[in-house]
Formats: sequence, C-alpha cells, structure tokens
Amino acid sequence: MSNPKFPPGNPMPKTFTAIVPPSLQAASETYQFSPAVRIGDQILISGIVGVDAEGRLPPDFRSQAENVFTTLEAILNEAGATLDDVASLNSYHVGDIHSQLRELVDIKATRIQAPHPIWTGVGVTQLGVPGALLELSAVAVAVARD
Repeated sequence: MSNPKFPPGNPMPKTFTAIVPPSLQAASETYQFSPAVRIGDQILISGIVGVDAEGRLPPDFRSQAENVFTTLEAILNEAGATLDDVASLNSYHVGDIHSQLRELVDIKATRIQAPHPIWTGVGVTQLGVPGALLELSAVAVAVARD
C-alpha cells in the first residue's frame, strides 16, 4: 500500500539534517558520512580523530587531543552550537589509557565549562585511522535556529 504523501519512487524525507563544515566536506564525501546530524535540538557528532587542519596526524596524544577539540568546536559552530552545549562525550583510546585520561581531563577543562557533560572513556586496540591514539564522539543539545 502506498502512502499518498510519499508516492512510489520518492523516498521519505530524512528526519535529521546533516552538518558538514567546509573543512570536512572532502572527508565526508570520500567516506560517505556526516560529521554530525541535527535531530531537533540534539546534535549527534561522529567520531573525530586528531588530524590537524591540513589532515596531518601528529604522533603525540596531547596534540591529537587538542586537534579533536578544535574539530569538535568547528562542527558545533557549523550547527549553531558551542562546546558548552555538549551533554555527552565518548572517548576511545589506543595506548596508556590512564595517562591519556589525565591529559584529556586537563585539555577538556580548558575547553568545556561546568556543568560537565557525561563522559565514557574506553581503551581499544586500534582505530580506523592508522596512528590515531584518540577518537571522540559527542552529543550536544542546542535550540535549533531557523
């Protein structure tokens, strides 16, 4: 049975809006993903690794973590939000998770103010980008502006 609102051959409209900052357009097209999607007031952010603006991955955790937050901030800005709108973080770590968590806490403290988002940190054996030591995904909540 067909729905008259959506005749055959016409897919139903998406219930989310893709967020793709210009700096991530090429990666988004190459890997067929959205860096983030907005569903109402929620912004769901894909996993971010620590490459810099030129796509280079520094060898050290601290630089990668700084780059992750810079990219996260760019994605949120494109969505009309800020780091203070982040409600949830998930971090995935390759290497010494205990020292990495301490460094991430230090960096996070300079970027996200209280009240703090929920956070889960997990140690993994590898990530999708060779040499990546950190991948971070997030959820933000910010009123959609039309």
